[in-house]
Amino acid sequence: MGALSFLTGGAATPQDVIASLARLEPPFEIDRFGLSFTQGAAAHSPDTLLTFRFSFREIPFEGRARRRDGQPALSLIGDLGYLPFTIENARRRRRMRTILEQAQRGSGLRWDLTSRNQIRISGEIIMGLPLTPTAMLAGVTTLLLRSRPYLELAVSIGGEG
Repeated sequence: MGALSFLTGGAATPQDVIASLARLEPPFEIDRFGLSFTQGAAAHSPDTLLTFRFSFREIPFEGRARRRDGQPALSLIGDLGYLPFTIENARRRRRMRTILEQAQRGSGLRWDLTSRNQIRISGEIIMGLPLTPTAMLAGVTTLLLRSRPYLELAVSIGGEG
């Protein structure tokens, strides 16, 4: 079984595939790039959720892109680890709490301490652009640049022994 027949379930010819792709117009928005090779470009779902993961400054992030009122919105959630207990390292705990308070006010993003003592950062941006990979990268960069000094400080203090 060839790759084309595997992708199309054996129902489409190469000409059908090329014709389906030719009906798409740039920019190719990644949440609308669902294809049914037997029927051409498929209708997209307005609730399509795109998720991805990456690390920045040793911090794992999860990104989500979805349309809200027809506009692409991008949200990020980062996991900064656990806030140390006072008995573990009182000085580091005080310093991290100070960073959290200042970051909450100065970064434009939300810095939360969960009930399990985990530090989370989150933010969202509405992108007035087509939802392309380039636009998503620009949105991620915008959100991270808002909090970069706080993230670097938190990583530095979090790594202290």
